[in-house]
Amino acid sequence: MITHLDICVSTNKMLLNDLTAGITYPDGYTIYTSFQSDGYGQIGNSWESEDGKNLLFSMIIHPSKIEASGQFFISEAISLAIYEFLSGETDNITIKWPNDIYYKDKKISGILIENNLCGAYIKDCVIGVGLNLNQEVFISNAPNPISLTNITGLTYNIADVLNKIRNNFFRLYSLGITDRDKLHSMYVSHLFRFGVNTSYTDCYGDFFGKITAVSPDGHLHITDTNGKERIYAFKEVCVVL
Repeated sequence: MITHLDICVSTNKMLLNDLTAGITYPDGYTIYTSFQSDGYGQIGNSWESEDGKNLLFSMIIHPSKIEASGQFFISEAISLAIYEFLSGETDNITIKWPNDIYYKDKKISGILIENNLCGAYIKDCVIGVGLNLNQEVFISNAPNPISLTNITGLTYNIADVLNKIRNNFFRLYSLGITDRDKLHSMYVSHLFRFGVNTSYTDCYGDFFGKITAVSPDGHLHITDTNGKERIYAFKEVCVVL
């Protein structure tokens, strides 16, 4: 089931608030909106989107017996779902760890996954996506946004794109249930700057290194130019663009 809203505060917030209030939704239920008055990304970052121009949606799934420690494959599945759609429209699409989607050195999509837990297991998983489709000019201080129309010069039907990404996701999510290693290999093969010496920064300062692996739980492995392997959780290291 898919519901469209002309405006809402945030699609993620709406679903999470409904869950807190005891409202239940079927697996795969999706809302998308033309405009979010308070859209947000990872660690509360804001998300700029011109009214009616981009794809802004949240989808809820109810995983069966998936521990919170094993949730990263859900992030891989939605990242690959967006990657596959965009790669059908243009070249030079990659996944920037853990789940931003890039065109060359510019960000075209962001993903925010928020979970409700029951003990050690995921009860509800809300997957929020912002994909820059038809916006031509960005006015916020975001460092490197780009849209698909900036790249191709074409205009896209938002509802059609949503359906394509959802279909991709359900196929890839099912693959992750049955063959998580294969899904993980697909994810790693499309990583931004994988195996390429790049400038990074962490709590100790700047350094050069290259991504050598991502562990199944989502930790990033970087080998620096001194040959030392550094392992990071989310937000512990940033690429310097």
